[in-house]
Amino acid sequence: MKRFLSIRSMILALTLLLGALPVAAVERPFSLTGSGIGSFITDEAGHVIGATVTGSGTATHLGLYTTVGRITFTPDPDNPILVHPSGEATLTAANGDKLNLIVEDGVMDVTTGIGTGHFRFVGGTGRFANASGITEHVVVQNLVTGAFELTVVGRIDF
Repeated sequence: MKRFLSIRSMILALTLLLGALPVAAVERPFSLTGSGIGSFITDEAGHVIGATVTGSGTATHLGLYTTVGRITFTPDPDNPILVHPSGEATLTAANGDKLNLIVEDGVMDVTTGIGTGHFRFVGGTGRFANASGITEHVVVQNLVTGAFELTVVGRIDF
């Protein structure tokens, strides 16, 4: 009987210890669609050098989301119709969890408003506190009004 209680006690202790370990992050597919508006930022000469963006849409693991961010446009020194967007944004899920990202490797054609690049996840809050991962994105922007549509696919680890 004493041995049976010792084994039960050991199993209970192991179960409690395993339950206390943090859940390991798991890589998952990620997709997002959305739309929004970019309020263009200009320099003293009137050249567009960036945008403050707001938007909303639907994303896996977030559901309905809203976003705010800031993008900087760097002209391509070798091609006057290309700019290289970079910047950061925060996606906020309906429950308030935030997912932070940075824009990398961006290229936008200023004659068509079509841009591509990568979003890299860099943490957040709630279940996204230690999020990481990378996605590819395509944005179609109206260069007159600032309106844009966005499609994203990739992987997220949280």
